[in-house]
Amino acid sequence: MPEQETPTWYIYGAGGFGLETLDICLSAMAAGLAPKRHLRFIVDGPGQKEVLGYPVVELADCQQGALVTIAVGEPAVRAMVADRATAASLRLTSAIAPSAVISPSATLEEGVIVAPLCSVQARAFIGRNAAVNTMAIVGHDVQVAEHVVISSMVNLGGAVKVGQGTYIGMGGMIREKLTVGADSIIGMGSVVHRDVPDGVIAMGDPARVVRRNEDKTVFRKNGE
Repeated sequence: MPEQETPTWYIYGAGGFGLETLDICLSAMAAGLAPKRHLRFIVDGPGQKEVLGYPVVELADCQQGALVTIAVGEPAVRAMVADRATAASLRLTSAIAPSAVISPSATLEEGVIVAPLCSVQARAFIGRNAAVNTMAIVGHDVQVAEHVVISSMVNLGGAVKVGQGTYIGMGGMIREKLTVGADSIIGMGSVVHRDVPDGVIAMGDPARVVRRNEDKTVFRKNGE
């Protein structure tokens, strides 16, 4: 088969999250849970030709109609690059680790990442282009909106709602039936005992709002 016709699965982003997503894709294909594809990274203006032996390409050079999974940890950037990728006629595709436990009654939309040892429980819903990292628990009837990033070892209690573009830091715990608004950040190790509004940063135990998330940025320079 000519090179241009070889089925391809692109991973958009070649940082640490990209490498984790590569492992998920490889294990999913090996387990027969995802179609066999050649894997490549997409990086905007790449300065290197390959990562771990896998080619790095620019979006403009991608095969139209190929699969793509977004491997970026910033929710706002996830949304932006997902739009770029779909505008370039790539197909947003989920990457699910074989060791993840997903209820048959759960719903996962396109482009979702579920990392190893996660649990997605009965009637949970995970929206388009959301990411659930290693050992996170998504309880029964939880509603996770699109572009959300749930870090490792997070526990979302039953019937929690998480708004679009929100980030929940490592080890965060959200009590059952609470709502975390859109475009918010829950700090690492925080324990949420009451609803969190849209567009804020909350942290601590119990978690309290510390400021507005005005720039919608999780990973700030110099630890700000």
